[in-house]
Amino acid sequence: MNHDLSRQTTTTTTTTTYLLPLLLLLLLLGTPHTVDARRIKNNEVLGCNEVMEAWRGRDGHWMGMNGSLISPNFPMPYPSRLQCRVDLKAPQQHRIRLRFTHFYLYHPLNSSHRNCEVMDSLTVSESPTSKLGTFCGVGNPLPIMSSGSFLSLVFRSLTSGPHVTGYRAIYTFLRDFGLTSGRQLPHHPCTFEFNSTEYPSGEIHSPNPGGKYPRNTVCHYVFHGRSDQRLRLDFKFLDVEGVAPCSLDSDSDFVEFSSHPGEHEYVLPRRCGRFAPKAVESEGSFLRVTFRSNHKFEGMGFAAVFKFFTPKDKKTPGHVQPLSVAASGSGDVWLWRRDRWWAATVARVCGVLLLLRLL
Repeated sequence: MNHDLSRQTTTTTTTTTYLLPLLLLLLLLGTPHTVDARRIKNNEVLGCNEVMEAWRGRDGHWMGMNGSLISPNFPMPYPSRLQCRVDLKAPQQHRIRLRFTHFYLYHPLNSSHRNCEVMDSLTVSESPTSKLGTFCGVGNPLPIMSSGSFLSLVFRSLTSGPHVTGYRAIYTFLRDFGLTSGRQLPHHPCTFEFNSTEYPSGEIHSPNPGGKYPRNTVCHYVFHGRSDQRLRLDFKFLDVEGVAPCSLDSDSDFVEFSSHPGEHEYVLPRRCGRFAPKAVESEGSFLRVTFRSNHKFEGMGFAAVFKFFTPKDKKTPGHVQPLSVAASGSGDVWLWRRDRWWAATVARVCGVLLLLRLL
């Protein structure tokens, strides 16, 4: 009996000895694994599943407002069958800007950002239902800006190779929307003032210059000149998601203009799409430019050069009529003035005359 028990125990031990490595191998091959995160200098993250969050210092100032993120083993090849996540949490009323300095993920065709859902990839999102983009292949993605104070990055590798070095990105928690010109008003998140004495000329940009503008954002660019001055805007480009007439009903983002502070009626029609006006000129010494984006899509935004000037001769060649737009793509100048009710009146008269003729 003792002999049979000893044989059974030996058989069980032998079976366990063979099965245990096999089970471990199946677990390693069957599921992606995560790598414990390690923090190194300059707030760099090496590994996965990390939260980067700002904190208050002893003097009350925010600390940890910027740093860099790198893929595991960077700049060496990253492991295969890897999935990891980094969450970025900025203080309230701050946005997160992400700028890539290196991006090289495995792609069988060495293609950039194509078929990323089934490739080694990095996904950036603001929530489970709000994805800003999935990136793969070779080449730095454009700078990314959040619409709030949170961003999540999920890195997934299915394969690897001797030359795929992963990615490196610099993150910044900011309040100025990446804009460097104008005076930002402290109690208005995205309002920038330009006084002609301080800013006689310069450029304005949509938020996150060099990348796509963030969603759910409203920005005002307010220009104040002397009483004898006007302002002229010359657009360098326009790429704002939407379809004419750029209304809220069509879920369009848009840019609009007004020469009258405090008025809700905008003199010029909204602008969206990719056809930028050649020039916009104010009626007087004030001009407000408003940019608005919704929660759906984003584009590259706009850039325009501005200059205050004192009109001497209104008939100077090339002069644009007050608060008008020189249309892009043609030499014609289409005017939308504050007294647009004249156009409506003419339309009504024409309608009456046409009706009398038909009768």
